[in-house]
Amino acid sequence: MDTKEFQKRSLVSIFFSYFKPHKNLFMLDMSCAFLIAVIDLSFPAITRYSLYELLPINAYKTFITIMVIMLIAYTLRAFFYYIITYYGHSFGVLVEADIRSDLFQHMQELSYGYFDKNRTGQLMSRLTADLFDITELAHHGPEDVFISTLTIIGSLSILVTIQWKLTLVIALILPIFLLVVWYRRSDNLFI
Repeated sequence: MDTKEFQKRSLVSIFFSYFKPHKNLFMLDMSCAFLIAVIDLSFPAITRYSLYELLPINAYKTFITIMVIMLIAYTLRAFFYYIITYYGHSFGVLVEADIRSDLFQHMQELSYGYFDKNRTGQLMSRLTADLFDITELAHHGPEDVFISTLTIIGSLSILVTIQWKLTLVIALILPIFLLVVWYRRSDNLFI
């Protein structure tokens, strides 16, 4: 894609265009993230059920069966984290390679005058540091946002069944908390 086509597109669409060739790895990563969030959300609900329903009626056999199932679920969770770590980073490396290729092509198209006005070492240092940050965002960004969103929504859903008044208080405080975090984070971006 040439420079003029890039300039017409938004930064977000350019960023996500690098995901398309590697969408299978991305979907594998996001599927494992979903399963991890489901396992994490199920643990408190199952623990609550076991403590308040099974143990008071001495249903030890059912309790042990559920605990074995949870042990298997947490073993699967570790496997899903392995997939996220290995294949997610592979996805990040492939995205980085594609971006590097496009950057190299763009650098080759620049005039000699551009390199006379700008220090090559500074350009390379900036490209390498920025590209590392972009690669980390490509791998961890969507996955972390997805897991966090699913966990918050799932936690609020479970909490509603336990104590709806407390859930309402938390749901009202949550946007304020997110605004404070966003505001503090945006201050740190420009320091």
